[in-house]
Amino acid sequence: MRKTLLSILSICCFLTSIPVHANTWLQQRWQFKDAHQAILNNDLDTFKRLSASLSDYPIAHYLRYLSVEHQIGTEKAETIQAFLDQHKESLFVQPLRQAWLTQLAKKRNWKTYIAAYMPQKDTLLRCHYLKAHLDTQGHLNGLIDEAKNLWLVGQSQPDECNPAFKYLYKNNLVTDQLRWQRIRLAMAKGNLRLARYLARGLSKPDRQLLALWQSVYQKPAKKLKKFKQPDSPIARKIVLNGLKILAREDAATAYDYFHNDLKQRYAFTEAEKAELLRYIALKGTRQNLPEAALWLEDIDPNLVDDKINHAKLKLALAQQDWQRVITLIQSLPEAKQTESQWQYWQARALEQTGQTEEAEKQFGIVSQNRHYYGFLAADRLGKPYSFQSQPMTVSQEDKKQLLEKQPGLIRARELYFVGLTALAREEWQAVLPKLTKEELKAAAALAHQWGWHDRAIAAIYKSGHYNDLKIRFPLPFYDPVLKHAQNRQLDFAYVYAVIRQESAFQTDAISVAGALGLMQLMPATAKTVAGQHQIRFENLEELFVPDININFGTTYVRDMLDKFNGNRLLATAAYNAGPERSQQWGETHGCLPADIWVELIPFNETRNYVKRVLSYIPVFEYRMVGHQQVKPMPVEAIQVTDCSG
Repeated sequence: MRKTLLSILSICCFLTSIPVHANTWLQQRWQFKDAHQAILNNDLDTFKRLSASLSDYPIAHYLRYLSVEHQIGTEKAETIQAFLDQHKESLFVQPLRQAWLTQLAKKRNWKTYIAAYMPQKDTLLRCHYLKAHLDTQGHLNGLIDEAKNLWLVGQSQPDECNPAFKYLYKNNLVTDQLRWQRIRLAMAKGNLRLARYLARGLSKPDRQLLALWQSVYQKPAKKLKKFKQPDSPIARKIVLNGLKILAREDAATAYDYFHNDLKQRYAFTEAEKAELLRYIALKGTRQNLPEAALWLEDIDPNLVDDKINHAKLKLALAQQDWQRVITLIQSLPEAKQTESQWQYWQARALEQTGQTEEAEKQFGIVSQNRHYYGFLAADRLGKPYSFQSQPMTVSQEDKKQLLEKQPGLIRARELYFVGLTALAREEWQAVLPKLTKEELKAAAALAHQWGWHDRAIAAIYKSGHYNDLKIRFPLPFYDPVLKHAQNRQLDFAYVYAVIRQESAFQTDAISVAGALGLMQLMPATAKTVAGQHQIRFENLEELFVPDININFGTTYVRDMLDKFNGNRLLATAAYNAGPERSQQWGETHGCLPADIWVELIPFNETRNYVKRVLSYIPVFEYRMVGHQQVKPMPVEAIQVTDCSG
């Protein structure tokens, strides 16, 4: 179990604000930690002695959970089942049951597995359950739908699922219709090998159809040009799929094939045609095709949404066609026109078309807000930023009443302080949906008071109180941020902005892609940084230690800044999407004004990422210096060798 100084520091920070039970709480926390260590050391006597003195501690039952979890492979089945029954309302029941089922499967103790099983989301455990029935009863009566649901997915399933799938095949429960259904799912995910495997049970004509589909998938431009398959549902599916694949690389050819040939020969529904043309138009926008502007205008009005409107804006901005920007914004619903993004670009268009007075009026409206466009507008006017700082009012009595009403928050607090952050988060998240707006404010204040900043930020946002900057933009880990920022010659506010966007100060954050810690470092990136800068790096667990993570993160930020001549637009985009993409975008649109360049970043995630980081920089500087005279948001012109074209 990972241990860091974070929990200890959190305890120390909390000492000034906890009630008269301070000494008791602190003593119990240390006893809990010692008892947990005794579990890990298999020191049963110490564990029993310490846990006995913690009977009134709010998370005492978690010690027994940790003990059972640690001995899951050797503990008696009746002991584990009794513990699960006793604490069936506790949040640790599901992970403990999962761990137990995993152990039972390893031992092939299928009878106990069936008795202990409750419906699971985990694929492996679900397949083990079917295997258990096959081994003990020889059939899947009553579980056929479960087996089909596991089979009917677009990717290969674990080998442990094979016994159940073989049962389906053996009993002729996988029809041709079902095979084609799974083949379509596999093809949608690009799993061609799985699709070919599934087709083995089909007729020769059907296998030939799949082979044709896969050839179109692999070489859409060549194969669609000569596509002569008679009209049928599967032929239409092949054409639509192939056109979308082609559009990703060559939207113009995809549009030409469809418009001039394929739509006349195949009975696509109106909905299919409209959705395909929308897809091609969006891909054409990303490829900077001039004709994409016309395609966007031809999209079915029912399919026009924010994505389409933003695509229209990007094309107009790329050509700096300011009149088209004005026309686009005027075509939007009135409610949409009042959004900050559209207000800002309308002001920019008015400014560029000589309507200075109207532009300044519009910039003035936008500049009253604390966000990316508000700061851009203030810069156009040469005005100081409006930070709208308004601390919320939460009394000690409010916080006390909330803790009394929601004991889950007390359990969350104690788990957080003893270093069991993942379990603490489960307790916290279980309570949050039950809270009113006012209670959410109190919860945010409590989490901030405890130094649990990622939970505080999420809670205050959910409460709708956006202007308490002390809670929304805290300054934890000040010493390591200061040290490493100075070592890498970085602006402190810039480092804080990246951390805030990457993890919201969650030290144990792990992204879907596998990025780790405060500054969300990919393991490969960390290893590269360590090698290039001779930084000691032994294992990935180190990236959950704030000082180490900030050291690696700031070093990588410095590398990106050096690569892009100090330009924070390119460096920030590179931190999110990689330096190769950032360099490509810089070369493609670098001659345009910087605010337009940001708007033209093709990835929604990266575009929003850059906007947030840039706008967080002045906020963190304001938090540190305490006044509005901060440096402008670093929307810096990109250095391009030749803009004559």
